[in-house]
Amino acid sequence: MNLIQELKLKFRSGDVVTRLLIINCTVFVTLLLLDIFFTLFSFGPDKFAFIICNYSWSPYIIASRPWCLVTSLFASWGLWHLMFNMLTLYWLGGVFLKFYTSNHLRGLYILGGISGMILFTAVFTFIPSLQLKDWTQNIPLCSACILAFCTALAFRAPDSTEPIPLIGPVKIKHIVIVLAVVDVALLPHVSPAYDAAHLGAVTTGWFFNYMLRKGKDITTPVTAVAVWLDKLFSSKK
Repeated sequence: MNLIQELKLKFRSGDVVTRLLIINCTVFVTLLLLDIFFTLFSFGPDKFAFIICNYSWSPYIIASRPWCLVTSLFASWGLWHLMFNMLTLYWLGGVFLKFYTSNHLRGLYILGGISGMILFTAVFTFIPSLQLKDWTQNIPLCSACILAFCTALAFRAPDSTEPIPLIGPVKIKHIVIVLAVVDVALLPHVSPAYDAAHLGAVTTGWFFNYMLRKGKDITTPVTAVAVWLDKLFSSKK
C-alpha cells in the first residue's frame, strides 16, 4: 500500500480531527510544490500559489479566484505555523469531542473561517486607509478556524483540566488563552485586519456555545451541506 492509498484509507476511516489534519497538510504540501514549480519557471510573484489560494478582502479578487473561499480555510503561514496549528487541532480537537460531537467541530471550523472572512473584509472596507498601506491583503484562515472551536470548548468546560508534561493539570480556559497568544505571536506582521479575523472566530465560538444552551445549533447548515456532499461523492463512486 503506497502513501496516497494509506492516506485515503485513514481519511475514510478516521474521525473529523484526522480528516482535518490530512486536508490541512495536503493543502500545505500542494501549495509548497506549486510555489516551487512557479519559481523554477519564473511564473508570477514570490509565493504565487500561496497568494492566490488565500482569502482576499476584495470581492473583485475573490470573483477571479473563488477557490480561495475553500483553500484559505486549510492554509497556514508557513511550516512552523502549520505545525502549531496541527498540534492544537489534534490535541484540543480530541478534548473538544469529549464535550461535543464531530458535526459540531466540523461546523465550528467552517463557521469560524467564514466569520473571519467577513470581519477581515469589513475592516478593509470601512477603514480605507488600510488599503493604501503596504499591508498583506491575503490571509490564510486555518488558525482562525481552530480558534473558533477552542473558544467554544473554553466556554463549555473552562475549569476542566488537561495534563501537560512537566507542568501538571492545567485548566482548559488557561490553555486556550495561552495558545491564542502564542498563535498571534507566530504570525508575521501582516495586517491589523488579521486580528479582526481571529476576533470573528472567537465570537463564533462563544455564540455557538450560547445558542446551544438555548437549544439551537448554529452548525446545522454546515452539517447538512457535509451530508449532501458525502452522498454526492458516494453516489459517483
